[in-house]
Amino acid sequence: MLIAIFIFVMGIARNCSRLPSAPKEGYSGGDTLDIALLYSPGSLYFYGDSLAGINKDIALRFGKDTSIPIKIWPINDAAEGFEKLESGAFDILASLPLDNYIKNRFLVSESVFLDRLVLVQLVDSITGEKNINSTLDLHGTTVYVSPGSSAINRMQNLSEEIGGDIKIIEGEDMSDELLCMQVASGTIPLAVVNEKVAKKMAETYPDLHYDNSVSFTQFQVWAFNLSDSAVYHSFNSWFDSFRLTDNYRHILDSY
Repeated sequence: MLIAIFIFVMGIARNCSRLPSAPKEGYSGGDTLDIALLYSPGSLYFYGDSLAGINKDIALRFGKDTSIPIKIWPINDAAEGFEKLESGAFDILASLPLDNYIKNRFLVSESVFLDRLVLVQLVDSITGEKNINSTLDLHGTTVYVSPGSSAINRMQNLSEEIGGDIKIIEGEDMSDELLCMQVASGTIPLAVVNEKVAKKMAETYPDLHYDNSVSFTQFQVWAFNLSDSAVYHSFNSWFDSFRLTDNYRHILDSY
């Protein structure tokens, strides 16, 4: 009797171990491309109850023109996106400012659009005064950036260039948009974000100042796993033609 019970229990355990695991972000399988899009005003954001943005519109157009089924995964954290792109959970991560770190770690597309890094701070609504008037004023300050952002390397280099110690803090689970909101509320003093983000956020928070550039104009690119050259070449081939169309220019003009 005891042996029969033992066999029965073991059978249940064996069957339980075969139950499907909870669905994970990405990993759609089949012909579906999992495209992770980073939240960022202009690139990807909520408009009412719907998603909008340059990257979202381009992703949908890519799927439509190539008849490739796609699934969009909005994400906040670039560092997490890097990990899931390398693990195969995502097929594409969009978009990122091109730098050596990105080029050495992933296959990257042609430039999808242009952006640059700017310093975001509060300006006095009455006097127009601000604490930082040039990059030289950043000596001894604390600057917040989003996790995995190219702003980290740029601020480290800028610290050496001005001969002053700039403390760089990666805001945990903070997108560029959330960093702007933190600056606007006075929770943090300074942040470095993409200019398109700062410009969009300043429409809601007029006391945000973002005229101090901390980088040259940057190419925004889509990233692909190093082993996934087929998807990489498919997108680049399509985009070479698409960027010459009125549809592409209309997307850029819309944002």
